[in-house]
Amino acid sequence: MSKPTSRCAVRGSINTDEYFYVKSSVRTGETISSHRYERRVGGKGANQAIAIVKAGGVADFYGTIGADGLWVKKVVSEHGLDDSKIIVSDVPTGRAIIQIANNGENCIILFPGANHSKMHEEGWASRGPENKFPECSHILLQNEIHFESTLYALNNSRNATTIYNPSPMPSVDEIRGFPWNKVDWLIVNEGEAEDLYNALHEANSVRIAGSSPPEISRSHHELLVLLSAQPAFLTTNIICTLGKDGVLAFIPAFHRPKTAHETPSFMQLPAATLQGDVRDTTGAGDCFAGYFVQGLMEFGPHAKVGREISEQDLARILKTCVQAAGMCVERQGTIDSIPTRAEVDARMADT
Repeated sequence: MSKPTSRCAVRGSINTDEYFYVKSSVRTGETISSHRYERRVGGKGANQAIAIVKAGGVADFYGTIGADGLWVKKVVSEHGLDDSKIIVSDVPTGRAIIQIANNGENCIILFPGANHSKMHEEGWASRGPENKFPECSHILLQNEIHFESTLYALNNSRNATTIYNPSPMPSVDEIRGFPWNKVDWLIVNEGEAEDLYNALHEANSVRIAGSSPPEISRSHHELLVLLSAQPAFLTTNIICTLGKDGVLAFIPAFHRPKTAHETPSFMQLPAATLQGDVRDTTGAGDCFAGYFVQGLMEFGPHAKVGREISEQDLARILKTCVQAAGMCVERQGTIDSIPTRAEVDARMADT
């Protein structure tokens, strides 16, 4: 009997990405020249869906473009996605204006455009209460679509493992009112983890009216202890990417103290050793997220951490994700920079 196939529904953004290659990022009031320009397909949703496919998984991407972005559908189909699930609206395609400095670091300005369309949700809702969201085993969400679209997916999916990458960060009010109990896996970077903790901690604390929270320097471990202790995340698995410092994970089934006398434990993996210079960090986070979701999917549609997925299994998944993200920054672009699973396996075999 064949093993059931996992399938991830990615409800997310798709953009026309415009790259401006500069010596260093522009400063306030400054005008600079770009020594190179490129136009590519991007958007966190499309990037992560293609990363799942390149990692060897099955992903259905649900996004929206404008009539000006018909070329985008052709490109994503060439990368393994079914472009029939991309709706064309009367709103222009989303845009990302990306500065790439000589050191590989980037700055991004987003224009949501058609990404904030709710045409998918309107179509699903018209099917009736029993079929309000596509059948899938996993759902991957980011924060470049309309906030109501994210909530719709969480509220109307059935028995799916949910993974949320809240980037760009929601507003403080959105964070405090978010149904975090419906998120199985949270993927954040260090800055996002800090923002989430500050928003939720202040909501649960009494502060003098008009005062600002004090600036506190915390280690990565201290930050994750504080974030994981928030009532919103008591059952949430948290993956925190740390760039050159690798990745830190807190999994309640493995790391939550069983008694008041124990201290929380963690899983930390170092960053991958690069075989080239850092050329572009734009797609690394999305590459990591896509590879992580496919790592979970390999254990089957309904696999749970602490049962079918062991701590050793999780360590292997994260090691692969870190390696894939490391290879991604050695290349320029977003979807073009994401390595295939065969490339990642070959690199890992050599290290």
